[in-house]
Amino acid sequence: MDEQTKPLMVLVGMGPGMGLSLAHRFAKEGYRIAFMARRLDAVKSFTDRLRKEGIQAWGYGVDAADPASLQAAFRSIFGSLGEPDVLIYNASVFREAPPSQLDPEALNLEFRSMVGGFLVSAQAVIPSMKAKGEGTILLTGGGSALSPFASGASLCIGKSGQRSLCFSLAQELAPSGIHVATITICGFIAPGTAFDPDQIAEEFWQLHAQKQGAFETERIFRG
Repeated sequence: MDEQTKPLMVLVGMGPGMGLSLAHRFAKEGYRIAFMARRLDAVKSFTDRLRKEGIQAWGYGVDAADPASLQAAFRSIFGSLGEPDVLIYNASVFREAPPSQLDPEALNLEFRSMVGGFLVSAQAVIPSMKAKGEGTILLTGGGSALSPFASGASLCIGKSGQRSLCFSLAQELAPSGIHVATITICGFIAPGTAFDPDQIAEEFWQLHAQKQGAFETERIFRG
């Protein structure tokens, strides 16, 4: 396969755990990887690491809470790498505080990162996926959307919002051939545990590989 014709996966929210595992899993299937992270030093570090492993990877410094930042990154991806075949939204924010102590402005910022950023990212890829009649949009969901806990109220609100948006997008876009789904992870991701990121990344791949007519919207991963 010519390098420029390889499929493209865009990952919003690169990190050393779930993000790297997702990049590795899709690269194993011949995908090019475009990813976004907030810190520029992390962008360089992950880009260097993936390229040393022989993976075609491009990193972008992005603030997921800033729509303009996300939109600029997607314009660059479309202009230099082409149309994404897969979007995975992996951005999340955790700040320990019970509801009675939540700062409303901080909550709004975190909600914009988790839910607003997911919406902006999906809207960036939907037109080209609709034109092709296929595409995949996947979300790293969390069990806190199903069972909220007081000390992580902000995260719970964000994950609930992400899950709701995912389900409504799936309902809207399935007739266009676009698969929208979430892996709702009911535990703490850590290598060598029942919630090993490599194992969870395999679940993402299996969702993506589903054929039209057999799309799942959610897999609840309990380890």
